Amino acid sequence: MNDNEQTSLNQIEISDDAIVVLQSNWAWMWSAAPWIVLFGIATAFDLFTFGVLPMVLATIVIIPSYMSFRKTAYILTDTHVIIQQGTMFGSQQVEVEIANLSDLLELPGMFGRSLGYTGIHLVLKDGRIAALRYVPLKAPLTQHVKSRLGE
Repeated sequence: MNDNEQTSLNQIEISDDAIVVLQSNWAWMWSAAPWIVLFGIATAFDLFTFGVLPMVLATIVIIPSYMSFRKTAYILTDTHVIIQQGTMFGSQQVEVEIANLSDLLELPGMFGRSLGYTGIHLVLKDGRIAALRYVPLKAPLTQHVKSRLGE
């Protein structure tokens, strides 16, 4: 069996009733905010004084950050949490079986609660951790996983 056949056999089929949770907008805004300010300052002042370099650097940081945010999702099925992590040129998936989880930890961070997001660590029985970042507080992810942990 070649690699393509093995990959397709190991992938989890996502049903139509799966819940898709997208990251909070803060996922890209926290890293992009200083660069957006620098971009604004560079365009507000004379380009010859600041030069084009700050605008180029801001663009190099802002665009990949936004593209990876748009391609990141957490997909909830009855038996799995599928972490689709976006990158500039695509995305990769990690399937975490809920039956292999021992705990779920919510870590909102310093500003998370007030800005409406939290971080979630899925703790596997073997001690590994799958980190889900910038999960909206209103998302059903925590309830979905906790209700299935005891099954």
